[in-house]
Amino acid sequence: MRAIPPKFRFLVVVALAGCVLAAAIILSVNTVSAQYTGNENHVVTLAQAAKYIQNFKNHPTTPTIKGGHFARSIFDKILAQPGCVGIRYYYAALDDGSPTMVLVGVDQNGNDMDSGVIGEAVFPCPPFCGSANQLNK
Repeated sequence: MRAIPPKFRFLVVVALAGCVLAAAIILSVNTVSAQYTGNENHVVTLAQAAKYIQNFKNHPTTPTIKGGHFARSIFDKILAQPGCVGIRYYYAALDDGSPTMVLVGVDQNGNDMDSGVIGEAVFPCPPFCGSANQLNK
């Protein structure tokens, strides 16, 4: 077998490191587990929510996640607000560009209840996908 020329050794090392990193990420995706209680805190401020929504509008991308988990508690908090008849979601992105969603209550006129409880902090799938099934494969 011929030796790799010195000018290509760096590229080979980088390529191999990239392959190892990719394999580690792929193998770890299905190994992340979480204990869900339904009481995880997803509440954010209006300013945070508006910023995340604007981040997505400024750099819209195809989502890199399949879905996400929100605890029951955030839905209970939003729906318990006087006059709330439903929940609206907005596509959003954190400051690092990772995708998320913002949840806000909706009144009987279809208006966002932006002075009330607003939710975010989704547990993204992957890696938080739970057991493999027809929805997350």
